[in-house]
Amino acid sequence: MLTISGLSFRYDAAPVLQNINLTIQPGEFVGVIGPNGSGKSTLLKIINGLIRGYEGSVRLQEREVAAWAPVELARQIAYVPQSIDTGFEFTVRELVETGRFPHQRGWSTSAEADRRAVAEALRITELEPYAERPFRRLSGGEQQRAVIAAALAQQSPWMLLDEPSSALDLHHQQEIYTLLSDLSRKENKTIVVITHDINLAAQYCQRLILMNDGRLLKDGPPKDVLLFPIIEEVYGVKVYIDINPMNNSLYIVPYT
Repeated sequence: MLTISGLSFRYDAAPVLQNINLTIQPGEFVGVIGPNGSGKSTLLKIINGLIRGYEGSVRLQEREVAAWAPVELARQIAYVPQSIDTGFEFTVRELVETGRFPHQRGWSTSAEADRRAVAEALRITELEPYAERPFRRLSGGEQQRAVIAAALAQQSPWMLLDEPSSALDLHHQQEIYTLLSDLSRKENKTIVVITHDINLAAQYCQRLILMNDGRLLKDGPPKDVLLFPIIEEVYGVKVYIDINPMNNSLYIVPYT
């Protein structure tokens, strides 16, 4: 379980997060939404131990995340940033193998457990046919799946993802979110995803956290968070909200 109490953080004099309080249970699929600059990415980086020096408490398994060694924390949390530049001509398999570093000592040759984890990650993300292809030559959707596969190879119970479907077409957006939903339901992974696509979040996430100006405004099931006055106030646009008859999820359409 992750417990956040009184979390605040600032860059110089500018507050980025202000008095955040929330608890995330194992196995939840949580979407973090809100306009640009609301503190979403900073929140994920703090949970993942990439930003320290915050005020308040962020505890994973009853232990402050700032007290975890980076390798220890990587065994608990896999982080998928908005974009990745490998800097090397990795094949897909080699990229996925980097997910095993928290379980290895130095640059040792992969043990059998590492090979099994990599093979399983490639299978789950349906990347086995692309395993020996250069990562940089994949399509955007294939690259995103490869980065997620590397996170899966970590075999961490938590996955934090920052805009995993940005710049992808509709097919690949649905593909990524279906994969994440399956990981939550079938593998009992705790998934926390930042997204600007409220409709995807409403369709796939069990729970939404709405942020604005560094504050947590609403937290709960999509039906309790995606309300007319709140969405219109936060995003500054008029919206039409209804039920999608195909899957009973909420959908939102802005209008002028």
